[in-house]
Formats: sequence, structure tokens, C-alpha cells
Amino acid sequence: MITLHFKTQHADIKEGVILHLKVVSIAMKSPGRWHLVVDDVTPLPGAEAGYICGICGITEPPGPDGLLPAGWIEKQYEQGSKFLCPECVDSQICRVCGCSQYEPCETESGPCHWVEEDLCSACANADRLS
Repeated sequence: MITLHFKTQHADIKEGVILHLKVVSIAMKSPGRWHLVVDDVTPLPGAEAGYICGICGITEPPGPDGLLPAGWIEKQYEQGSKFLCPECVDSQICRVCGCSQYEPCETESGPCHWVEEDLCSACANADRLS
């Protein structure tokens, strides 16, 4: 299994929702970076939907009501939201970009760091520059 991180133009698809995609083409843009063209973003017949934690990556099927599994939350930040499993609910997440200690922003000087409890150095510097 390969885990892919990608952005979509579909506002109704949130980060952390597991999708089974029909891939039309894959092209390497640079070492380690790939461009995928997909035919459809709806689950394929028989595909099991679920959620993936935006911090640790653990997956979980929907709860009995079809919504978030028990103990999971959806954490909002300025640029979007992430699903968090019970073990990661209290994790440090940037209020602007949603990065964490496990997935920091990459800057010219290396990975970002915390300048406030909920603000990373990359977002703090971007705010000062604008």
C-alpha cells in the first residue's frame, strides 16, 4: 500500500478522508514528487471508506452512525482541517497551516519550529513579510 498526500480542487473532500481513486496517469515531476491524474474521486464500487489521522496516519473506518469514529475530532486551522485520532487529539498543530511536529513545514533554513504553542516559524515569518 502506498500513502499519497495530495491537494484537490473539490471543496467537499476533506483532508484525512480515505479515497480509492482510478488513476489515469502518473508522472515524476522531480525526485520524490509525483503528479497524478485521476479519472474520478468517488469511491470505487466495494471500496471501504474511512478516515486517516492527520498526525500519526492511523486509519479507522467510520463509526456506526457513518460519521467520525469514537474519540476522533476534526481540528480546524486557517487553511483547512485535519481528522485526529484519540491519541493525537492533544498534539501541537499550527493554527495557520496545520503542520505538526511529525509533518513540519520545509523552509529554506530547514524544518519549521514552534514560535508559539500553536504557531510555526514558517507561518510567523510569512505573516511578518506580508
